[in-house]
Amino acid sequence: MDVHLANKTRSVATHGFLALAAVAMVIRPAAADETVHQKLKVSLGYHFSSGTYGTGERTEIAYVPLIVRAERGLWTFELTVPYLRISGPSTILTGQSQTSKVDSDGLGDISSRGSYTLLPVTDWMPYIDLIARVKFPSASHSKGLGTGKFDFGFETELAWSLKRFTPFVDVGYRFLGSPSGTTLRDVVLGSIGGFYRLADPLWIGLLLDYRDAASAANGTRLEISPFMSWKVDQHWSVDTYASAGLAKGSPDAGVGLQLGYTF
Repeated sequence: MDVHLANKTRSVATHGFLALAAVAMVIRPAAADETVHQKLKVSLGYHFSSGTYGTGERTEIAYVPLIVRAERGLWTFELTVPYLRISGPSTILTGQSQTSKVDSDGLGDISSRGSYTLLPVTDWMPYIDLIARVKFPSASHSKGLGTGKFDFGFETELAWSLKRFTPFVDVGYRFLGSPSGTTLRDVVLGSIGGFYRLADPLWIGLLLDYRDAASAANGTRLEISPFMSWKVDQHWSVDTYASAGLAKGSPDAGVGLQLGYTF
C-alpha cells in the first residue's frame, strides 16, 4: 500500500483496505461481459497503529491516504497520496536502526499501482491480477518519514468467486532503494484470506499478511486483519478493519477506516 513506507503502506493502509480490492473482484465478474467497463473511485482513509516493531521502543503511526482508483476494461490504475505522522523511533519507515524518538508529520511517499486482470477460462479457475507498483520518494528522510529512495514491486493476486465466498491469495516481490549508510534487502511478501457476502451491500473477511525483514533493524512481519466492507449506495462505500501483530516486526495493533465515492 514500496518499502519501507511501502511495506508499511501495505500493512498500514492497503493491508486492511484489501477489502476494497476484494469487493472489486467480486463485482468484476458481473462487469466482465461488458464491452468497456469504466469506473472512477476516490477514497479517503485513516489508519492508526502502535507497537514496538521489534525495536524495544513504542512507535505510533497515523496514516491518512487519499486514493484515486480508475478502472477501464481489465486495466486498473491507482494513485495514493498520503499524510503521515509518526511518534517514536522511525526505524519502521527508514530502515535505519535508531533509538532516538521523533515526532514528525508531513507528506508520505506517493505510490502508484497498475494491474491487468486475466479472466478465468472455466468456473473453477481464479481471476488473476498482474500488478506493478512504484513508490516515489516524496516523504522527508531527514524527518524520519521515509527512505528518500524509489521502490519497485511486482505482485500476482488470485481470487476465486465461489458464490458468496471469495478466497484470495497474493504473492509479490519488492526491490528496495537504500538510504545512505544502510543496505536494505529486497523482500518477498504475501497475503492469504477470504471474504463472505452477508448481503448484496455487505462483506466481511479475514486477511493474513506476511513480509520479509528488509534489514536487521526490522523484523519479519506477520499480521492478521478482520475487515468489513459496506456499499452504502450506488456511490458511497465504507471499509473498516482491525489488525493484530503475530511476529516481532509487526505493530501490536492497528485500526483503519476508509470512505469511498464512485463516480
